[in-house]
Amino acid sequence: MKEMGDNMGKLVVGLWETVEEKQVEETKKLWETTFDEPYEKAGGGIAAGMEKVVLPNPPIYWEVSDVDVNTTKYKSMVPRFLLEACVFVRLNDRRKATNVDNKHKFLRLRMLRCHRELKLEKPITDFSCDSWRKAWHLYCEFGTKGLMVELRCRGGSSLSFKGSKLVKSMVFCWNDLVRAPCITLRRDVEEMRVVASITSPVQAPYLLKCVPDRVTDDSGAMVSDVILKLNNYRPQKGRWLSRTVLDHAGRECFVVRIRVGGGFWRRGAETPCGVNWEERIIEIREGTWSYVAGSIGKAPEKVVGTATPKEPPQQWKAAWLFSTGDEFLINWGSSTSSSDLTFCLKTQQSSDSSIMLLRGRKLQYHEETKSKVAEADDGFVTLVRFTEDNPTGRTTALLNWKLSVVELLPEEDAVLVLLLCVSILRTVSEITKEDVGRLLVRRRLKEAKLGARDWGSVLLHPSSLSSSSDSPYLRPWYLNANKVMAQHEDDGITRQPGFKNSPVEGGDMLYKRGIIT
Repeated sequence: MKEMGDNMGKLVVGLWETVEEKQVEETKKLWETTFDEPYEKAGGGIAAGMEKVVLPNPPIYWEVSDVDVNTTKYKSMVPRFLLEACVFVRLNDRRKATNVDNKHKFLRLRMLRCHRELKLEKPITDFSCDSWRKAWHLYCEFGTKGLMVELRCRGGSSLSFKGSKLVKSMVFCWNDLVRAPCITLRRDVEEMRVVASITSPVQAPYLLKCVPDRVTDDSGAMVSDVILKLNNYRPQKGRWLSRTVLDHAGRECFVVRIRVGGGFWRRGAETPCGVNWEERIIEIREGTWSYVAGSIGKAPEKVVGTATPKEPPQQWKAAWLFSTGDEFLINWGSSTSSSDLTFCLKTQQSSDSSIMLLRGRKLQYHEETKSKVAEADDGFVTLVRFTEDNPTGRTTALLNWKLSVVELLPEEDAVLVLLLCVSILRTVSEITKEDVGRLLVRRRLKEAKLGARDWGSVLLHPSSLSSSSDSPYLRPWYLNANKVMAQHEDDGITRQPGFKNSPVEGGDMLYKRGIIT
């Protein structure tokens, strides 16, 4: 220990002094020699720059908030917690490290829950007995329960990771790690030592998406023969386009409904007819469907938000009046591109903050490499709040109105963000006379199997990305939003080649007139 103290004295750097990469490496080596554990920990890594040591920024917008307005308002919303995790490996014996058999052995990382499809692999030859090396650096939801590191051996002379057999598995549960000293655990096997380090879980942004569902009537019941029978064959009045709002784990949180038609359908006698423009309201109900038979059910009764179209003032193309009293204005330039979209949210109630809606991914969500034209047309809108504590603005939500997907901080109201998202989509569809957001889809699309690769459950740090782990699900969703959301639909859509919407719903023209004309 005395020798260590003498060496540490040589490595101590004063405040504001420049730190060289060589000094960082010497400190790591001294630490590992003395304590036989990695110097680096999750959440505490450093990267030496040209003139100073730089703390690496996380690849995601991860703003810690002490306030959650949603769990108190909406019982259907479940908080999402995120942690940072690092896995380090060090081989035990130099002779075993050079053993020919090790060329056929590799490590595989898997999650215990939520992303069972994940398989990240590293050959044993990537590691050394001289020092600890970081195998993986990732960000995980606490709901993944933990990770498993498998030591596997592939048969024959194949260099592929396929066709391998399990030799040993090491499990690291988050609950065990948060109770461990320094929230770090170590597992030893004959060939190596493996250390997992995490940060304390903190609440992360909510992830919500609207997925197509069946048409509903004025009461909120799906238009179906099942409901008709339960109602003693009394015709279902009114027609509403419906969308189910799912969270990151596929749980139902809200039901969004857009009024399209009135009246009812009776064979050979009557069909639903379109309602007036000012009656095409947007309604959000809190909770889950009450299923009566299979996927047929009734929407929850509690209405938590509405948006009503109104005559816009001069120089504005559209105006919506929210149930909160706020007025949402949308403008569209002369070009056909959505790059000319501008927004204004007028808050009627006295508030300590003001809101600005910026087209594209701005501030913390901004990507330098993305062209301005591509950013303008990708459907993203950034919500920024200005307060006394944040006079320069704080990003509280990111929404994509084309895909009906939103990410919001716990301090931002989920219903407000959903109303903004659907209002923009409705307005753009009407102005362009195109179904830009697939609002005309009137059937339920099954999602990918729950737990296979839950949305946002695992994200890789750029240092851990490789050609074998280039899945869009391992990066923030907004970096490749079209591909991520399209895969959700393609994987789960029910194959029905001859599927046709029932005439009881009112026919295609009813919905085209209500949405794009």
